Amino acid sequence: MTEVELQLRLDPEGRTIASEDFCKSSSRSVGKEEVKMDYSSKTVLTSLVEESCSGLLDDLLFDCEVTDCALLPRTFWINCDEKPRCTFEQMALEVFKHHVKDGVNFDPSTSGAEWWVQIRPSPPAGRYRLLDDGKDGNDEDADDLETTGICFHWDKDEDLRLMMGGDMYIHPHISTVTYMSDSGAPTMALNNKVNPFTGEYLTPSDQSAYLSWPKKGKHLSFDGRFLHAAPSNLMEKGAFEKQIKVSDDISDENLKKKQLRRQRRVTFLVNVWLNYKPFNVEPFPESMMDKLTKISDSHPHVLFSNEEDCSKDCQHTVETVDDASNVTSFKWQMGGCDSNESISMNLPLEPIQNEMKVGGNVQLK
Repeated sequence: MTEVELQLRLDPEGRTIASEDFCKSSSRSVGKEEVKMDYSSKTVLTSLVEESCSGLLDDLLFDCEVTDCALLPRTFWINCDEKPRCTFEQMALEVFKHHVKDGVNFDPSTSGAEWWVQIRPSPPAGRYRLLDDGKDGNDEDADDLETTGICFHWDKDEDLRLMMGGDMYIHPHISTVTYMSDSGAPTMALNNKVNPFTGEYLTPSDQSAYLSWPKKGKHLSFDGRFLHAAPSNLMEKGAFEKQIKVSDDISDENLKKKQLRRQRRVTFLVNVWLNYKPFNVEPFPESMMDKLTKISDSHPHVLFSNEEDCSKDCQHTVETVDDASNVTSFKWQMGGCDSNESISMNLPLEPIQNEMKVGGNVQLK
Protein backbone atom coordinates (compact mmCIF):
# COMPACT_ATOMS: atom_id res chain seq x y z
CA MET A 1 0.00 0.00 0.00
CA THR A 2 1.31 3.45 -0.97
CA GLU A 3 0.90 6.24 1.52
CA VAL A 4 0.34 9.77 0.25
CA GLU A 5 0.82 12.84 2.44
CA LEU A 6 -1.66 15.61 1.69
CA GLN A 7 -1.34 19.16 3.00
CA LEU A 8 -4.54 21.01 2.32
CA ARG A 9 -6.32 24.09 3.68
CA LEU A 10 -9.79 25.18 2.60
CA ASP A 11 -11.68 28.38 3.32
CA PRO A 12 -15.35 28.30 4.43
CA GLU A 13 -16.40 28.24 0.77
CA GLY A 14 -14.37 25.09 0.09
CA ARG A 15 -11.61 26.84 -1.89
CA THR A 16 -7.93 26.07 -1.38
CA ILE A 17 -5.92 28.63 0.59
CA ALA A 18 -2.22 28.98 1.28
CA SER A 19 -0.48 27.17 4.11
CA GLU A 20 -0.10 28.82 7.50
CA ASP A 21 3.69 28.90 7.06
CA PHE A 22 3.35 30.77 3.76
CA CYS A 23 0.87 33.25 5.22
CA LYS A 24 3.22 33.98 8.13
CA SER A 25 6.28 34.45 5.94
CA SER A 26 4.70 36.06 2.86
CA SER A 27 5.40 39.67 2.03
CA ARG A 28 3.20 39.66 -1.09
CA SER A 29 0.35 41.52 0.58
CA VAL A 30 2.29 43.66 3.04
CA GLY A 31 1.20 47.26 2.67
CA LYS A 32 -1.30 46.39 -0.07
CA GLU A 33 -5.04 46.03 -0.06
CA GLU A 34 -5.84 42.44 -0.95
CA VAL A 35 -7.64 42.01 -4.26
CA LYS A 36 -10.51 39.51 -4.35
CA MET A 37 -11.00 36.96 -7.12
CA ASP A 38 -13.99 37.40 -9.42
CA TYR A 39 -15.85 34.08 -9.53
CA SER A 40 -18.85 35.29 -11.54
CA SER A 41 -19.81 33.61 -14.82
CA LYS A 42 -18.88 35.87 -17.72
CA THR A 43 -17.28 36.07 -21.15
CA VAL A 44 -14.79 38.33 -22.94
CA LEU A 45 -13.51 38.41 -26.50
CA THR A 46 -9.84 37.59 -26.97
CA SER A 47 -7.42 38.61 -29.69
CA LEU A 48 -8.15 35.35 -31.53
CA VAL A 49 -11.23 37.05 -33.02
CA GLU A 50 -8.95 39.32 -35.06
CA GLU A 51 -8.28 38.51 -38.71
CA SER A 52 -4.54 38.95 -38.14
CA CYS A 53 -4.63 35.84 -35.92
CA SER A 54 -6.20 33.53 -38.55
CA GLY A 55 -2.86 31.94 -39.49
CA LEU A 56 -1.93 31.40 -35.85
CA LEU A 57 -5.37 29.92 -35.18
CA ASP A 58 -4.87 27.33 -37.95
CA ASP A 59 -1.55 26.36 -36.34
CA LEU A 60 -3.21 26.05 -32.94
CA LEU A 61 -6.05 23.92 -34.34
CA PHE A 62 -3.40 21.50 -35.59
CA ASP A 63 -1.74 21.62 -32.14
CA CYS A 64 -5.10 20.65 -30.65
CA GLU A 65 -5.00 17.38 -32.58
CA VAL A 66 -1.50 16.71 -31.25
CA THR A 67 -2.37 17.36 -27.60
CA ASP A 68 -5.68 15.44 -27.87
CA CYS A 69 -3.80 12.26 -28.84
CA ALA A 70 -5.10 9.31 -26.82
CA LEU A 71 -1.52 8.25 -26.01
CA LEU A 72 -0.84 11.46 -24.05
CA PRO A 73 -2.09 12.44 -20.59
CA ARG A 74 -5.51 14.10 -20.51
CA THR A 75 -4.37 17.42 -18.99
CA PHE A 76 -1.10 19.31 -18.52
CA TRP A 77 0.38 21.69 -15.94
CA ILE A 78 2.39 24.89 -16.02
CA ASN A 79 3.29 26.64 -12.78
CA CYS A 80 2.35 30.31 -12.61
CA ASP A 81 5.99 31.46 -12.30
CA GLU A 82 7.42 29.24 -15.06
CA LYS A 83 8.52 30.34 -18.53
CA PRO A 84 6.25 28.97 -21.29
CA ARG A 85 7.80 26.68 -23.91
CA CYS A 86 5.04 26.83 -26.53
CA THR A 87 2.02 28.93 -27.48
CA PHE A 88 -0.42 26.75 -25.56
CA GLU A 89 1.58 27.21 -22.35
CA GLN A 90 1.73 30.94 -23.10
CA MET A 91 -2.07 30.99 -23.47
CA ALA A 92 -2.52 29.05 -20.23
CA LEU A 93 -0.42 31.58 -18.32
CA GLU A 94 -2.29 34.47 -19.95
CA VAL A 95 -5.54 32.96 -18.68
CA PHE A 96 -4.05 32.57 -15.20
CA LYS A 97 -2.84 36.17 -15.07
CA HIS A 98 -6.08 37.48 -16.55
CA HIS A 99 -8.05 36.02 -13.64
CA VAL A 100 -5.47 36.29 -10.85
CA LYS A 101 -4.96 40.04 -10.70
CA ASP A 102 -2.11 41.83 -8.97
CA GLY A 103 -2.94 41.98 -5.28
CA VAL A 104 -4.50 38.52 -5.00
CA ASN A 105 -2.70 36.75 -2.16
CA PHE A 106 -1.59 33.22 -3.10
CA ASP A 107 1.41 30.91 -2.91
CA PRO A 108 3.04 30.87 -6.37
CA SER A 109 4.98 27.69 -5.61
CA THR A 110 1.72 25.70 -5.53
CA SER A 111 -0.33 27.70 -8.04
CA GLY A 112 -0.66 27.41 -11.78
CA ALA A 113 -2.74 26.47 -14.80
CA GLU A 114 -4.02 23.02 -15.75
CA TRP A 115 -4.73 23.04 -19.49
CA TRP A 116 -6.08 20.69 -22.18
CA VAL A 117 -8.22 20.69 -25.32
CA GLN A 118 -11.56 19.18 -26.34
CA ILE A 119 -12.45 18.32 -29.94
CA ARG A 120 -15.89 17.24 -31.14
CA PRO A 121 -16.16 15.15 -33.19
CA SER A 122 -12.92 13.56 -32.06
CA PRO A 123 -10.20 13.17 -34.74
CA PRO A 124 -9.04 9.63 -35.68
CA ALA A 125 -6.26 9.54 -33.05
CA GLY A 126 -8.21 11.52 -30.46
CA ARG A 127 -8.97 10.14 -27.02
CA TYR A 128 -12.74 10.36 -27.41
CA ARG A 129 -12.65 8.56 -30.75
CA LEU A 130 -11.07 5.61 -28.95
CA LEU A 131 -13.54 6.03 -26.08
CA ASP A 132 -16.41 5.97 -28.56
CA ASP A 133 -15.04 2.80 -30.21
CA GLY A 134 -15.08 1.09 -26.82
CA LYS A 135 -18.69 1.90 -25.91
CA ASP A 136 -21.17 -0.90 -25.44
CA GLY A 137 -24.12 1.13 -26.77
CA ASN A 138 -26.35 0.40 -23.76
CA ASP A 139 -27.02 4.11 -23.20
CA GLU A 140 -27.36 5.77 -26.59
CA ASP A 141 -28.16 9.21 -25.15
CA ALA A 142 -25.05 9.26 -22.96
CA ASP A 143 -22.91 7.89 -25.79
CA ASP A 144 -24.18 10.56 -28.18
CA LEU A 145 -23.49 13.34 -25.67
CA GLU A 146 -19.90 12.19 -25.24
CA THR A 147 -19.25 12.10 -29.00
CA THR A 148 -20.95 15.41 -29.89
CA GLY A 149 -20.87 17.26 -26.55
CA ILE A 150 -19.59 16.90 -22.99
CA CYS A 151 -21.40 15.24 -20.06
CA PHE A 152 -22.17 17.02 -16.79
CA HIS A 153 -19.25 16.97 -14.38
CA TRP A 154 -17.29 18.95 -11.79
CA ASP A 155 -13.71 20.02 -12.44
CA LYS A 156 -11.64 18.55 -9.62
CA ASP A 157 -8.46 16.74 -8.68
CA GLU A 158 -9.65 13.46 -10.16
CA ASP A 159 -6.74 11.34 -8.92
CA LEU A 160 -7.24 12.60 -5.37
CA ARG A 161 -10.95 11.81 -5.58
CA LEU A 162 -10.18 8.23 -6.58
CA MET A 163 -7.50 7.83 -3.91
CA MET A 164 -9.99 8.99 -1.28
CA GLY A 165 -12.66 6.48 -2.29
CA GLY A 166 -14.59 8.80 -4.59
CA ASP A 167 -15.83 11.25 -1.95
CA MET A 168 -13.28 14.10 -1.95
CA TYR A 169 -13.78 17.00 -4.35
CA ILE A 170 -11.04 19.63 -4.48
CA HIS A 171 -11.81 22.13 -7.23
CA PRO A 172 -9.85 24.77 -9.13
CA HIS A 173 -10.66 28.35 -8.19
CA ILE A 174 -11.85 29.17 -11.71
CA SER A 175 -12.75 27.04 -14.73
CA THR A 176 -12.39 28.52 -18.21
CA VAL A 177 -13.24 27.71 -21.82
CA THR A 178 -11.71 29.50 -24.82
CA TYR A 179 -13.59 28.71 -28.02
CA MET A 180 -11.44 28.19 -31.10
CA SER A 181 -14.35 27.76 -33.51
CA ASP A 182 -18.00 28.79 -33.88
CA SER A 183 -19.35 25.25 -33.91
CA GLY A 184 -21.08 22.94 -31.49
CA ALA A 185 -22.99 22.82 -28.25
CA PRO A 186 -23.10 25.60 -25.66
CA THR A 187 -21.29 25.35 -22.36
CA MET A 188 -23.76 25.27 -19.48
CA ALA A 189 -22.57 26.08 -15.94
CA LEU A 190 -24.97 25.44 -13.04
CA ASN A 191 -24.42 26.79 -9.53
CA ASN A 192 -24.79 23.26 -8.13
CA LYS A 193 -21.88 22.26 -5.90
CA VAL A 194 -20.74 19.32 -3.78
CA ASN A 195 -19.42 18.99 -0.24
CA PRO A 196 -15.63 18.77 -0.75
CA PHE A 197 -15.16 16.07 1.92
CA THR A 198 -18.24 13.88 1.42
CA GLY A 199 -19.29 14.40 -2.20
CA GLU A 200 -22.82 15.22 -1.01
CA TYR A 201 -24.77 17.31 -3.52
CA LEU A 202 -25.42 20.86 -2.36
CA THR A 203 -28.49 22.24 -4.13
CA PRO A 204 -28.61 26.05 -4.03
CA SER A 205 -31.75 27.89 -2.96
CA ASP A 206 -31.34 30.30 -5.89
CA GLN A 207 -30.81 27.88 -8.78
CA SER A 208 -29.24 29.51 -11.83
CA ALA A 209 -27.49 28.53 -15.05
CA TYR A 210 -25.20 30.33 -17.48
CA LEU A 211 -25.05 29.21 -21.11
CA SER A 212 -22.34 30.28 -23.55
CA TRP A 213 -22.59 29.41 -27.23
CA PRO A 214 -19.29 28.88 -29.06
CA LYS A 215 -17.84 31.93 -30.78
CA LYS A 216 -14.32 31.87 -32.17
CA GLY A 217 -12.05 33.76 -29.78
CA LYS A 218 -14.58 34.03 -26.94
CA HIS A 219 -13.36 33.25 -23.42
CA LEU A 220 -15.77 31.96 -20.77
CA SER A 221 -15.01 31.74 -17.06
CA PHE A 222 -17.02 30.55 -14.06
CA ASP A 223 -16.64 29.36 -10.48
CA GLY A 224 -14.52 26.19 -10.48
CA ARG A 225 -16.95 24.55 -8.04
CA PHE A 226 -19.88 24.67 -10.50
CA LEU A 227 -21.40 21.66 -12.26
CA HIS A 228 -21.10 22.07 -16.03
CA ALA A 229 -21.44 20.39 -19.42
CA ALA A 230 -21.87 21.02 -23.16
CA PRO A 231 -25.23 19.36 -23.93
CA SER A 232 -25.43 18.87 -27.69
CA ASN A 233 -29.21 18.33 -27.69
CA LEU A 234 -29.69 22.02 -26.90
CA MET A 235 -28.89 22.58 -30.57
CA GLU A 236 -31.52 22.35 -33.29
CA LYS A 237 -31.70 18.84 -34.71
CA GLY A 238 -29.11 18.41 -37.46
CA ALA A 239 -27.42 21.77 -36.79
CA PHE A 240 -24.09 20.32 -35.63
CA GLU A 241 -23.90 17.99 -38.63
CA LYS A 242 -24.32 21.02 -40.92
CA GLN A 243 -21.65 22.97 -39.05
CA ILE A 244 -18.98 20.30 -39.37
CA LYS A 245 -19.71 19.26 -42.97
CA VAL A 246 -16.85 20.29 -45.25
CA SER A 247 -17.83 21.43 -48.73
CA ASP A 248 -17.48 18.83 -51.49
CA ASP A 249 -16.10 21.62 -53.70
CA ILE A 250 -12.77 21.46 -51.84
CA SER A 251 -10.63 18.96 -53.75
CA ASP A 252 -7.23 19.66 -52.19
CA GLU A 253 -6.77 17.17 -49.33
CA ASN A 254 -4.58 19.44 -47.20
CA LEU A 255 -7.05 22.30 -47.53
CA LYS A 256 -9.89 19.92 -46.72
CA LYS A 257 -8.16 18.81 -43.50
CA LYS A 258 -7.54 22.44 -42.52
CA GLN A 259 -11.18 23.31 -43.13
CA LEU A 260 -12.32 20.31 -41.09
CA ARG A 261 -10.25 21.55 -38.13
CA ARG A 262 -11.89 24.97 -38.44
CA GLN A 263 -15.41 23.56 -38.44
CA ARG A 264 -15.21 21.16 -35.48
CA ARG A 265 -16.15 22.21 -31.95
CA VAL A 266 -12.68 22.97 -30.54
CA THR A 267 -12.03 24.43 -27.11
CA PHE A 268 -8.89 25.30 -25.14
CA LEU A 269 -9.57 24.76 -21.45
CA VAL A 270 -7.68 26.12 -18.45
CA ASN A 271 -8.35 25.51 -14.77
CA VAL A 272 -6.87 28.15 -12.48
CA TRP A 273 -5.48 26.49 -9.36
CA LEU A 274 -4.33 28.52 -6.34
CA ASN A 275 -2.34 27.14 -3.41
CA TYR A 276 -2.74 23.57 -4.66
CA LYS A 277 -1.44 21.41 -7.51
CA PRO A 278 -3.62 18.45 -8.52
CA PHE A 279 -2.04 15.00 -8.26
CA ASN A 280 -0.28 13.55 -11.32
CA VAL A 281 -0.91 16.55 -13.58
CA GLU A 282 2.48 17.22 -15.16
CA PRO A 283 3.89 19.54 -17.85
CA PHE A 284 3.46 18.66 -21.52
CA PRO A 285 6.16 16.08 -22.41
CA GLU A 286 9.43 17.67 -23.49
CA SER A 287 9.86 14.92 -26.08
CA MET A 288 6.72 16.16 -27.89
CA MET A 289 7.33 19.89 -27.51
CA ASP A 290 8.79 20.23 -31.03
CA LYS A 291 5.37 19.23 -32.42
CA LEU A 292 3.68 22.35 -30.98
CA THR A 293 3.66 25.96 -32.17
CA LYS A 294 6.51 28.00 -30.75
CA ILE A 295 6.06 31.38 -29.11
CA SER A 296 6.28 34.10 -31.75
CA ASP A 297 7.49 37.69 -31.45
CA SER A 298 4.61 38.66 -33.73
CA HIS A 299 2.13 37.41 -31.10
CA PRO A 300 3.58 38.40 -27.71
CA HIS A 301 0.04 38.21 -26.29
CA VAL A 302 -2.17 35.59 -27.88
CA LEU A 303 -5.42 36.08 -25.95
CA PHE A 304 -5.56 39.25 -23.89
CA SER A 305 -3.66 41.98 -25.70
CA ASN A 306 -6.89 43.85 -26.47
CA GLU A 307 -9.84 42.89 -24.28
CA GLU A 308 -13.43 43.68 -25.11
CA ASP A 309 -16.36 42.80 -22.89
CA CYS A 310 -18.39 40.37 -24.99
CA SER A 311 -21.27 40.37 -22.54
CA LYS A 312 -22.21 43.94 -23.54
CA ASP A 313 -23.01 42.71 -27.03
CA CYS A 314 -24.41 39.20 -26.71
CA GLN A 315 -25.55 38.38 -23.17
CA HIS A 316 -29.29 38.12 -22.70
CA THR A 317 -31.23 37.21 -19.57
CA VAL A 318 -33.97 34.62 -19.90
CA GLU A 319 -36.11 33.56 -16.97
CA THR A 320 -37.58 30.09 -16.77
CA VAL A 321 -41.35 30.03 -16.52
CA ASP A 322 -43.90 27.67 -15.00
CA ASP A 323 -45.98 27.44 -18.18
CA ALA A 324 -45.17 23.96 -19.49
CA SER A 325 -46.00 25.03 -23.04
CA ASN A 326 -42.97 27.34 -23.07
CA VAL A 327 -40.35 24.92 -21.77
CA THR A 328 -38.74 21.70 -22.92
CA SER A 329 -37.82 18.91 -20.51
CA PHE A 330 -34.29 17.52 -20.59
CA LYS A 331 -32.63 14.67 -18.75
CA TRP A 332 -28.87 14.15 -18.90
CA GLN A 333 -26.65 11.47 -17.41
CA MET A 334 -23.94 12.58 -15.01
CA GLY A 335 -20.44 11.86 -16.26
CA GLY A 336 -17.32 10.78 -14.42
CA CYS A 337 -18.93 10.11 -11.05
CA ASP A 338 -19.23 6.30 -11.22
CA SER A 339 -23.00 6.35 -10.85
CA ASN A 340 -26.20 6.10 -12.85
CA GLU A 341 -27.39 9.47 -11.62
CA SER A 342 -28.90 12.05 -13.96
CA ILE A 343 -29.90 15.69 -13.96
CA SER A 344 -33.28 16.96 -15.16
CA MET A 345 -34.18 20.50 -16.21
CA ASN A 346 -37.05 22.38 -17.86
CA LEU A 347 -35.63 25.02 -20.20
CA PRO A 348 -37.03 27.73 -22.50
CA LEU A 349 -35.41 26.22 -25.58
CA GLU A 350 -36.39 28.77 -28.24
CA PRO A 351 -34.67 31.83 -26.70
CA ILE A 352 -31.64 29.65 -25.93
CA GLN A 353 -31.35 28.46 -29.53
CA ASN A 354 -31.85 32.00 -30.83
CA GLU A 355 -28.41 32.91 -29.44
CA MET A 356 -26.56 30.17 -31.35
CA LYS A 357 -26.02 32.13 -34.58
CA VAL A 358 -24.37 35.06 -32.82
CA GLY A 359 -22.40 33.00 -30.29
CA GLY A 360 -24.32 34.64 -27.48
CA ASN A 361 -24.81 33.93 -23.80
CA VAL A 362 -27.97 33.22 -21.81
CA GLN A 363 -28.45 33.64 -18.06
CA LEU A 364 -31.20 31.44 -16.64
CA LYS A 365 -32.63 32.22 -13.21
